[in-house]
Amino acid sequence: MSLARVPLVSLKTEADLNVLTISNGVNNSLTNEGLRDMMVALAEALSGNTNPIMITGMGERAFSVGYSASCTKISDKMHLEEAYSLGTSVARTLLRNDRPVISAINGYALGLGLEIALCSDFIISSDRSRFGMPEIRFGIPSLTGFVPEIPDKYPGGLFAAVKSGEIFGIEEARSFGMITAIIDSRNFIKEAENYCRKMETRLVKMLKPPERVGQYRQAVDSLFFRIYSPSCLTMRELERFRNSI
Repeated sequence: MSLARVPLVSLKTEADLNVLTISNGVNNSLTNEGLRDMMVALAEALSGNTNPIMITGMGERAFSVGYSASCTKISDKMHLEEAYSLGTSVARTLLRNDRPVISAINGYALGLGLEIALCSDFIISSDRSRFGMPEIRFGIPSLTGFVPEIPDKYPGGLFAAVKSGEIFGIEEARSFGMITAIIDSRNFIKEAENYCRKMETRLVKMLKPPERVGQYRQAVDSLFFRIYSPSCLTMRELERFRNSI
């Protein structure tokens, strides 16, 4: 008798809040399987009620350090193309639905993890969190198609910081206009859930552009399919880097 697989992204539905939790080891890395689980959890949250959606990571180390796959899988271009398709689907769902979406970050939000957070309407964070897209230095491109739209949503210096691949802290994130509020890292999830319940989110539906993620889609697709190839990905080096932070 086979045991049911535990989803890498789970949904907890409460009376006034939907909580999606990324759970995959200490780093909460995202895989194709995890992205599929996120789409399932989002679909369930959007169909079940009208409550806000909070996305967070399990544990105290990371919201998510980004995309991860074995060297065997990543060498298969079809696998990477599937990751890109799943990532863009997650981004479109986050950006185009009429619910308030809040990312609650306690620890690292890197690479694809940061992209997902940036697609949210609000980001709340502990003061110990770190952000960035070091994945690009190891050959992994944006997997959501959202990065070219960062200057429109965050017109400060965030785009330059993302392109550099460097990791930056909470004060820089605040200066880029990313952070809605800073929550105490002690008992973070409970405090974040309480904060989300008190947020004034009624105007979100009116303020959300209906067709975000699309303006740059053709250009990003071209970049992804023509320039990036499995041969430029260095997953072993990326994993060594993640283990060193």
